[in-house]
Amino acid sequence: MRGVAALIVLAVVGAALPAAAQDGPKAARGAVQAGKDLESYIGKTAAAKEKLNLSAPPAAPLFARVFDNKTLRALPPSGSADLPWLSDWLNATASSYLAIVNFGTDPKSESYLQGVQTNVENYEDEITTALDFMLRLFPRVVNSVNAYAQSLTEAERNQPQRLSGLANVRGGYVKSLSGAIMFMGGGVKPANARIASLVLRDTVQDWAAIATPEQRAEIKNLLSQAQAAVNDPQAQGDLAAALQTLAAIK
Repeated sequence: MRGVAALIVLAVVGAALPAAAQDGPKAARGAVQAGKDLESYIGKTAAAKEKLNLSAPPAAPLFARVFDNKTLRALPPSGSADLPWLSDWLNATASSYLAIVNFGTDPKSESYLQGVQTNVENYEDEITTALDFMLRLFPRVVNSVNAYAQSLTEAERNQPQRLSGLANVRGGYVKSLSGAIMFMGGGVKPANARIASLVLRDTVQDWAAIATPEQRAEIKNLLSQAQAAVNDPQAQGDLAAALQTLAAIK
């Protein structure tokens, strides 16, 4: 079912010059508000038992503001000071993503998973865009968390609350990654397979660095399965490149 369980758990530079550092907080604030408005629209549409249309207003511009890959890719490298707004943006994307996946469903219903599967099929393009964005945002969040941790004393870094927070970030990243691979290997359109495989290839050094040996072995298995399932030469090549890089990491 296109990795439904993993999905539940849980872009092109267009500017001539890099975005200024202050563009990050501004984009994050806009994404947070757009996410709230998008979730409100999705909720009202579900309550009215109407069809959700994410490709036209009012949803389309809100979705584009939340998952703003153009701005994200143009931002300078993240540092410790960026952690608050990066976290806000990540939370907004995760919440909006789940609102789409869970549209019109009842988690307590026996038909819940079937409802989620229907949404995954109906909104495959938007889900692909969302996963692509989140997998590009996560490395920035992790880098920011690491930079912040380095600014602390050893005693501060080893406080249980901080260790737990770091583990949650890394765990969320790996789960999102696994969900994206399962989604891609579940029979998505070739164009979406290319988007998903490219982000996996582009970010392999980031996610491989934080995954445990056991997680890397599991991811390797998922990538191999996806490579066999995807019927697109470009996507297969990107997955092969990711696998090759992963194999070289000890």
